[in-house]
Amino acid sequence: MDGISASVSGAQTAAQAVALSATNIANLNTPGYQASTLDQQALPQGGVVGDAVRQSQAALSPGSSNVDLATEAVNTDTQGAGYQADLKAMQVQNNMLGTALDLKA
Repeated sequence: MDGISASVSGAQTAAQAVALSATNIANLNTPGYQASTLDQQALPQGGVVGDAVRQSQAALSPGSSNVDLATEAVNTDTQGAGYQADLKAMQVQNNMLGTALDLKA
């Protein structure tokens, strides 16, 4: 897998994780709602994929959910930083490819 494809897979997985955190936050006050997390699996040829969604085993509070707002905020920030890093890696690889093509021409 080339570098751009690996970066794209990382950005897609980060976007999935942010969407899942957003769903958890939206259901913060939904009675009986169990928070979900995205398991990420590294691919042997490079990159990453969202492997499975699993529900949190944290105890439910009576009449509410087990969503921890602090944890979701950290997850969102972490995945957002990963997304930005993947975008920057794609930009650098694109610039390197352009330079290589300029040298070839």
